[in-house]
Amino acid sequence: MANYKRDVAANRDALFGDAIGKGTGKSGGPTSRGSPRSTSSRPNTKPAPRPTAAAPRPISSTASSPDDHISSFTPGPSKIFGGKISASRHNNLLSILTGQAKIDKMAEAQDHRLRAQKAMTRGVFSRPDPISAANYYKRAADAYKQCGENRLERLHRIASGDCQMGQDANASAAADYTRAAELAEVSEETLERKRQECHKLHLDAANAWASMGEKGRAAEATMKGAFGLIMGDEIGKAIDEKALTSIEQAIESFVPDPLNRKRNYRRTGKSIYEDENAVDVEGARRVGLELAKQNIITDAFAHETLFLVGVELIKRRHYESALYAYGAGTASLEAEGIATVSLGRAYLSETILTLAMGDTVAASQDFQRVHLQRTSYLSSRECALAEDLIRACTAMDLDALDEARSKTGPHRSAMANLDPALRQLVGEIRVSGRAKKGKSESEPKAVGVPSSGEEKRSTREVSVANTQLSRASAPNPPRAPELTGSELQQSLEEGFAEMDDIMNEMGLNDDEEDDDFDLT
Repeated sequence: MANYKRDVAANRDALFGDAIGKGTGKSGGPTSRGSPRSTSSRPNTKPAPRPTAAAPRPISSTASSPDDHISSFTPGPSKIFGGKISASRHNNLLSILTGQAKIDKMAEAQDHRLRAQKAMTRGVFSRPDPISAANYYKRAADAYKQCGENRLERLHRIASGDCQMGQDANASAAADYTRAAELAEVSEETLERKRQECHKLHLDAANAWASMGEKGRAAEATMKGAFGLIMGDEIGKAIDEKALTSIEQAIESFVPDPLNRKRNYRRTGKSIYEDENAVDVEGARRVGLELAKQNIITDAFAHETLFLVGVELIKRRHYESALYAYGAGTASLEAEGIATVSLGRAYLSETILTLAMGDTVAASQDFQRVHLQRTSYLSSRECALAEDLIRACTAMDLDALDEARSKTGPHRSAMANLDPALRQLVGEIRVSGRAKKGKSESEPKAVGVPSSGEEKRSTREVSVANTQLSRASAPNPPRAPELTGSELQQSLEEGFAEMDDIMNEMGLNDDEEDDDFDLT
């Protein structure tokens, strides 16, 4: 029994170190320094391994550097939509072989490639075998991956995916196409070629997912392909029409336009659920609505993809398209019928975007007719913030607007839960007109500096004080001579005649419509 306890203690120390045994005291076995079975007291007699591999370095497009979050250029779609919404992620770090080990692995990959070509060759007593060829291409791609050969791995992933698609192995084909698209993002090709390859490969992956009925993954791959067209652009640069059309088409692949309340904010293209040549317009609309209900995506985290799209569009000042994306995410959550907190934040995002576009009336109507009809939204922090923002913009009260969006105000919790891009947009909302980026936003604000409303008030007070001081210090102007007698009467008649002319021009001096009142 004692030997068993010593073995347990030794195994624990080997797995977790001596700190576990020293910290517990009991039921941890003997933890004395002179334990004969403790692995920590044994000298390391293993020979040092030969340096056959270099230090690990990232080659996958999913690997991130510390400077990614401060980059002013649009990253690849795998970085934008990475994380929770992705089904599986590849290992970010891979040991790149060097020396003789790399030469041997390259020879092995070449052998797999020749086997794949032989499997696809038609003979007298044989025919092409795409399944075996896909397997060999995949092995060759894995070997090139260990050697750090981006282009060769990408080509063999595409070949493997093509063979898999021919045999209806859609899931494997989609994985190969997605991996090839991620490799295209970090390849050494020209920017335009990287965009086209990334767009095409993600669309191939979307077709593979759609062939097996995975509508959610197909829509996600379509969105990645659309954002591949703007990879490498400056974040503040406006999106060209072709890329914006692809993005809005990808949004409709998540939520069809007949179910999206914000479909009128779509900037490009037309819905595929509308038939302009239909004789019976109402009948075609009903058919399109039923078809849309069958194709809406309500998978887990589907709305997160749409919200990420909205954030990226906000960064590029496409407020209408961003509202279209947030409307699709809201429709997905409403169709799911479960979400409460996420739906409340989606409603608040819609309100913020509508106010940023300067349409206070539309924001108030949506808030009263749609948002307040949701019981869970009435008692939320987001509802209180949206109400105060709408009230301040309706009354054109800058002080109330600054109080509502203040970091130390009553809505600081709701503001903290927003995306940073939306928080910045709230700070740019004006009581009238479209939100514009201020010139002083790039300059850091010192601690204790008053808000914009306080600065404006203090500026007005200073200007008024300066005006009064200048008037007091200025010499008195010469006074006009007083009129008396006939000159005064003539001046009054000229003034009344001028007023009559002005009222006649405005249509306010119609003597025929005057009513006579008897006050006696």
